Amino acid sequence: MRCTHLSTHLSTPPEDLPLDTTALTPFDVFAGLAGGIGLFLLGMHMLTEGLKLAAGRALEGLLERGTATPLRGLGAGMTMTALVQSSTAVTVASIGFVNTGLLSLQNAMWVIFGSNVGTTLNAWLVAALGFSFKIDAFALPFVGFGAVLMLAGRTVRQRALGQALAGFGVLFLGIDVLKGTFSGFGATMNLQDHIAPGFTGWLVLVGIGTLLTVLMQASGAVIAIIITAAQGGLMSIEAACAMVIGTNIGTTSTALLSALGATSNARRLAATHVIFNLVTGAMAIAMLPLLVSLLGLLRGWFEQPATPAVMIAMFHTVFNLLGVLLMMPLARPLLRYLAGHFRSREEEIARPRHLDAPSLAVPDLALRALRLELGRTQSFAVTALTAATRVPPDEPWIERQASALDALAPAISDYVRKLSAMRLPPTLVEGLAHSLRALQYQESAVIAVRQACALATTLGSPPGSEIEPIAIAFRQATGALAASADAARDDFSAAAVAIRLEETELRYQAFKEALLLEGAHARIDIRVMQDWLRLASLERRAIEQVAKAARMLAVLDGDLTPQQAAAADENADNNGTG
Repeated sequence: MRCTHLSTHLSTPPEDLPLDTTALTPFDVFAGLAGGIGLFLLGMHMLTEGLKLAAGRALEGLLERGTATPLRGLGAGMTMTALVQSSTAVTVASIGFVNTGLLSLQNAMWVIFGSNVGTTLNAWLVAALGFSFKIDAFALPFVGFGAVLMLAGRTVRQRALGQALAGFGVLFLGIDVLKGTFSGFGATMNLQDHIAPGFTGWLVLVGIGTLLTVLMQASGAVIAIIITAAQGGLMSIEAACAMVIGTNIGTTSTALLSALGATSNARRLAATHVIFNLVTGAMAIAMLPLLVSLLGLLRGWFEQPATPAVMIAMFHTVFNLLGVLLMMPLARPLLRYLAGHFRSREEEIARPRHLDAPSLAVPDLALRALRLELGRTQSFAVTALTAATRVPPDEPWIERQASALDALAPAISDYVRKLSAMRLPPTLVEGLAHSLRALQYQESAVIAVRQACALATTLGSPPGSEIEPIAIAFRQATGALAASADAARDDFSAAAVAIRLEETELRYQAFKEALLLEGAHARIDIRVMQDWLRLASLERRAIEQVAKAARMLAVLDGDLTPQQAAAADENADNNGTG
C-alpha cells in the first residue's frame, strides 16, 4: 500500500502536485523560514563534511595531478565541487595550495572557474528533486539509512559516507519546509508587488542575493530559498535570476577572507575569483531578459514545461558557462595584470632598482648599475648569514632574504647577458666576469645558510656547558664578518673582510677541536658530535662564500686588483678558509 502511494507521487508531474495555499500567520512564516533554512544548512554541512572526509585525500590529489592544463583545471574544479558539494571548500583548498606553492596561479585560476560551474549542481538538485517527488518519502530513507551507517559504520570512511547520506536527506527536508512555507505565504502576499520594476529593481535584488550569501556563508541555501520562493509564486523568474546572480558575487567573501595574510599569489587567486564573479555577474544582469527568453525557448523545444525551479537552475548554469567562455581570451591578460599587483614587501624588495634598458646603451654606466644591484644581493646574503647566528636561527627572516636574492638573481643574469652581447672593451668584459662570480658566491652562501638553518633548528642549543661559550664566540665572529662584508657600509673594504675572516677561522677551528674532544671522551654522543661538526662546516661554507663575494665587489670598486683577489682566494684555500 505504501509502495503504491510512493509510486503515485513519483510519477506525478511537478505542475500537478498540490500546493498548500492556506494563509499563514507571521509566526508560521518566521518559524517555517527559520526551520527550513536551518535544516538546509545543517544538511548541507553534513553532506559537505561527510563527502570531504569520505573522499580522503582525493581532493588534494586531484588538485595536484589534474590541473596541468586549463581544460584539466576547469574539469578538476567542476568535479571537485560536484563531489564535495561546496565551491567554498574548493576555493579555500586552491588558495591554500597556491599559498604553499603546490599549485601555480595559472592552474588554480581555472580550478576556480570550474568550481563556479560545479556549484550550479546545487540548484539542479533543488530543482530536479525538490519539486519532482513527495519530498518526505524521498528524503526520510536517506536520513534513516545514513544515520545507521554514521553510527554503526566500522571505518571512518563508512561513517563519513553515512553522514553525507543523512545530510542529503536533511537538506531536502529543509527544502520541503521552505516549499510549504512559501506556498502558504504566497496565498496572502506577492513579493513581486514590492520589487522596483526594470533594471533598478534587478540591481537591488542582486544586492539582496549578495548580502544574504555573505551573511549565511552558503550560496546553496540562498539559492534554495530563491527557487522555492519563485516556485511558490512569490516572485517572477527574472527577479529570482537576479538574486541568483547576487549569490555568485556573495561567494567571493570567503575567498577574500581566506587570502588575508596569505602569499601574493594566493591574494592574486582570490582577486581572480572576485573579478570572474563580478564580470560574469555584470554580463548576466545585462543579458538577463535575453537569457531568460532563450532558456524558455529551449525548454519549449524539448516540449518541457518552463517551471520556475528548472528555469532558475538552467540560468545559473548557463551564465556561469558563458562567464568561463568570456574569461578564456582574458585569462592571459588577467594573469599579467595580477602579476603587477598584490606584491608582497619581499617581491618589491626583489625588483631590480638599478638595472634598466637605457643604461645598456652606455656600458660603463651599465657596469656601475650592475655593481649597485650586486650590492643589494650582497646585503641579502649577509643579512641571512647574520640571522643564522641566532639561537634558534630566525628561519622566516632567512627565507625572506634568500627568496629576495633568488628572485633578483635571474634579472641580474639576464642583464649581464644583454650587456655581454655588445662589443665591449677588455676591462668591461673582466668586470662582467667578476660580477657573475660575485653573484655565484652570494647564491652559494645562501644555499649553505638555508641548510645550516634547517640543521640548527633540529639541534637546538650546543651540547655541554664547556662547548657553549666556544660556540657563542664562533657565532659572534660570524656576525662580525657578515657586518664587514656588507657592501652598503661606508667603511666596506676588502682588508676589513680579510681580518674578520681570519678571526672567524680561528673561532671555527676552536669550536671544531672542542667538539672532537668532547666526542673522544664520550661526553657527547658521536652522532650528535657529527651533526654539530656538519653545522659548523655549513656555516663556515657560507662565511667563505660571503667573503669571496665581498672581494669580487671590492675588485669592481677598484679597491682590489683582480690579481690581489685571486691571491687572497688562493691563500684562503690553502689555509682552509676560502
